[in-house]
Amino acid sequence: MLNRSIFPVLMLLVAIAPLPLGSNREWAWSICAAIVGVLGLLWGLSLSFNRSSSPSQPNPWIVLAFVFACIWVVVQQAAWVPASWKHPLWGMTSTVLARDVADAISVNPHATVSAMMRLLTYALSFMLAFHLGRERERALAAFGWIAMAGLVYGIFGLAVYWSGYHPGWLFGDRVLPEDVRSTFVNRNHFATWQGLSLLVAMAYYYQRLSRPPVKPYQVPMDRAAAAEEFIRRAWMPLAALLLMSSALILTHSRGGFVAAVAGTLVLVYLLDRRGRRHRAASRVTVIAAVGVASLAFFLTSEVLLERINHTDITTEERLAVYADVTRGISDNPLLGFGYGTFSDSFRMYNQVGTAVHYDRAHNTWLENAFELGLPAAVLLYAALAGLALICLGGVSRRHRDWVFPATGVAASVLVAMHSMVDFSLQIPAVAILYACIMGVCCAQAYSSSAGVSGFGHATR
Repeated sequence: MLNRSIFPVLMLLVAIAPLPLGSNREWAWSICAAIVGVLGLLWGLSLSFNRSSSPSQPNPWIVLAFVFACIWVVVQQAAWVPASWKHPLWGMTSTVLARDVADAISVNPHATVSAMMRLLTYALSFMLAFHLGRERERALAAFGWIAMAGLVYGIFGLAVYWSGYHPGWLFGDRVLPEDVRSTFVNRNHFATWQGLSLLVAMAYYYQRLSRPPVKPYQVPMDRAAAAEEFIRRAWMPLAALLLMSSALILTHSRGGFVAAVAGTLVLVYLLDRRGRRHRAASRVTVIAAVGVASLAFFLTSEVLLERINHTDITTEERLAVYADVTRGISDNPLLGFGYGTFSDSFRMYNQVGTAVHYDRAHNTWLENAFELGLPAAVLLYAALAGLALICLGGVSRRHRDWVFPATGVAASVLVAMHSMVDFSLQIPAVAILYACIMGVCCAQAYSSSAGVSGFGHATR
């Protein structure tokens, strides 16, 4: 009973998290964390009331890798660690102030605790989606929620872009460039969020369209009648994909577009490879979706192509930032500077020579290694890679509903690629969306009758 109440609230959170600037404000992500925490408590109560049902658990090695990474974050902000581990900046501060100060490995323990709170929010979001997504109908409903949210935010972004209207109630007096960004301040962040929702929408519509409707007395149709039936069923989903693709392209985000294309190609490949039982319907559905996306690209890609054509990788300032971040990692490869402290700790290594203050590395892989140290960063990466591998195994393992784990693989490719050039996955709305997608996809990588404590051998 409680689960039926938890699920819609979780999906509502996923849907409304982008509204307050991607929840990238302290008050916004704190509300998200509080809601997820309450849902976690209710989930725990539901398990205590229903003792016959044991909670679903992902692979224990993945859990251990994540837990050890979190333990290290706790150690980074602790004052009881050996003095030789603590950052020298604290000793210099104590000397200058002529009094003792609370010292730690982290250069900003408060920022480390805040970052830990966000990370645990995403992890709990994953666990809730993983537990609730074990039921097929609920997994389909989750994809439906995400697809609808992607369509709504895409339409809003297009309306603002084409009308020239500036939503002062959202962005205030800030003057933003002419790009589709919907409710996000940064177009790259919306590109990642919209790319994820687009992948989910493609998978959701594939599930609906590739399987012919079952009728008690179905008369065989000729080719013309079959085409007419497909058009009748497909025109609304394809129109939605056209609008969502247009919104993504008109963000003019080079990295977001390339990452979305990579994720889409992976999804299309997996859909075509596994769609054997209904090969004709499957192929037609995939070709129609690709055709609509190509049409959107043809109609809206002029500015994006111009930006790509004028890109000179040798003049990108980010390369200098990456070099400085790498130098910081080599100076402190084991301990790190404190999770969530990049904005403070990078000041010691920033030699870019511009007035711009880099509070993000624009490369989440490097930033995590800089903050956590290499051992803990590798553990965190291993946990995320393990989830993608569960989904990849589910694509070949499942005899039905393999579309869900296929989406998890594609979503992981998208965020992994974009994280190499930006920090969209550090935006709460994007991270919560990705966590919930992976929760549902990992849950559906196994048969509903099989245990999920390991990588599994489910066949249904």
